[in-house]
Amino acid sequence: MSDALTFLRDHKVGIGVVTAALLLAGGAAVAGSPETVTTVAAVVDGETIDVVVDGEEQRVRLLNVATPEECLRDEATAFLTERLPAGTEVDLELDEERHDDAGHLLAGVLEEGSLVNEEIARTGLGVAVVQEPNRRFYDAVLTAQRAAEVEGLGLSSETVGCTVPAQVLAYGEQVTELEAAVGAGTIAELDGWSAEAAAAAATGAALLTLLDGDDTAFPLVAYTGEHWTLREDVEEWNARVVAVEETIATERAAEEERVAREEAERRAAEEAERRAAEEEAERAAAEEAAREAEEAARAEEAAERAAEAEETSSGSGGSAYYENCTAARNAGAAPVRVGQPGYGSHLDRDGDGVGCE
Repeated sequence: MSDALTFLRDHKVGIGVVTAALLLAGGAAVAGSPETVTTVAAVVDGETIDVVVDGEEQRVRLLNVATPEECLRDEATAFLTERLPAGTEVDLELDEERHDDAGHLLAGVLEEGSLVNEEIARTGLGVAVVQEPNRRFYDAVLTAQRAAEVEGLGLSSETVGCTVPAQVLAYGEQVTELEAAVGAGTIAELDGWSAEAAAAAATGAALLTLLDGDDTAFPLVAYTGEHWTLREDVEEWNARVVAVEETIATERAAEEERVAREEAERRAAEEAERRAAEEEAERAAAEEAAREAEEAARAEEAAERAAEAEETSSGSGGSAYYENCTAARNAGAAPVRVGQPGYGSHLDRDGDGVGCE
């Protein structure tokens, strides 16, 4: 704050001329004579002070300058408190209407020839306002306001988060970051970007509502110069948000189609694998059944042979049994005839009663 005050006190070009012009324009000083001293008793807010004139306290509303009701309100009050500490001698210059509806004195406040009303606007902490019929300090305050706008000070700053220019800039950065992020992605990613786009759209709508407000009151009264393009900027960002939302919708549809296609392919592969497994199981079952049938046939044949051998053995009075002709020959019993020990039909292939002939 001290730097701002130093700047103002070091740049008082034309202040003497302004003061002289005020006096010649018919404004009367509050002091009744050169001996009258007006001193600051206290600062009420960024545009209101209490002064003591001839021992009586009077509340003074600075003419043709308005300070913020919210954004930078405390900073405006702090500036005026440092600029006009209690005990500071000031001059009060009046205009046509000397009191407002609350009975406060309306005045230009000069300290050592410098118009404090103008200084407030020069720091970007106040704006010029017409208070009909009082316009005496309006041009000076407006010129100071425009200078602050050029330098991006106070209410014109893009780095002070609560100002409208800063909010519009932040919105633009939000949209730019979203544009850079959006592309092909998963459903979850696309849904996340969609939520961000919706939030950005809500911000843009809120800013447009703000910018459609009363431009004779805060915050818009600070941005009435022709060089301000805040609404146009917001409309451009809004259009880009719509484009982003369309991109997200297109990418999401493509991703949904891809996911559905992959799911269909996965299910087809699983079905083919299931069918192959079933076929393999059926083949294995068939092979097992054939093997078991073959084993059963062999067992049945062996049982039959055993039964025949037993029958033959019983009929011949002997107990010999030859599984095959080789066994009979090895036993020295070939050929084996009906009635002899060991004879069996399995040895007599031609059924002539002589086996292993």
